[in-house]
Amino acid sequence: MHADFYDRAYFDGTGKSNYCSYNGESSPFEAHADAVAALLREYSLDGPVLDIGCAKGYLVTELRRRGIDAHGADWSPYAIAEAPADVRPFLHRAGAHDLPFTDGQFALAVSFDVLEHMDLGYARRALPEIARVSRWQLHQANTGRLDVWRYDGDASHCTRMSLEEWQALASTLELPHTIVCEPDRRLPFLSEVQL
Repeated sequence: MHADFYDRAYFDGTGKSNYCSYNGESSPFEAHADAVAALLREYSLDGPVLDIGCAKGYLVTELRRRGIDAHGADWSPYAIAEAPADVRPFLHRAGAHDLPFTDGQFALAVSFDVLEHMDLGYARRALPEIARVSRWQLHQANTGRLDVWRYDGDASHCTRMSLEEWQALASTLELPHTIVCEPDRRLPFLSEVQL
């Protein structure tokens, strides 16, 4: 998909995605922030966090509310323009394959339900770029295994791979400190984070 696909109809209309009105309750942003905080604690990471595919910046807002220096990147001009004014200065319009940040600028980069929007060729370019700008990465992929996360119904879900296939891709790309999980987050340090 191209950046222009992620427009008003995608986020706030009907038919292109599983959203009707993308807002602060469209995803469990507090639980995502809990996962980010748990990972920062688990690996003693200190420094800013980058949310890849941040859309309107709701996770960035929640992380900043908690005192975490969070920033976001999304290639949708509509999503960035529609972000709340107080978070917009921390959001950057950029594709995951070409991030405007220096090497290792972030302690952690996260993506929640973004990988399935990338075709495999794009993912092979984007994942190393995300690893370039961050020391650790956490990617939550919608593999279609969990019905509650509604893989079907979103025209931009173009890559359906199992968790093991996403993890193997990260390994093949030799991405250091990269964790890939599903929305149920079956990781020991995330066991207390509720969806």
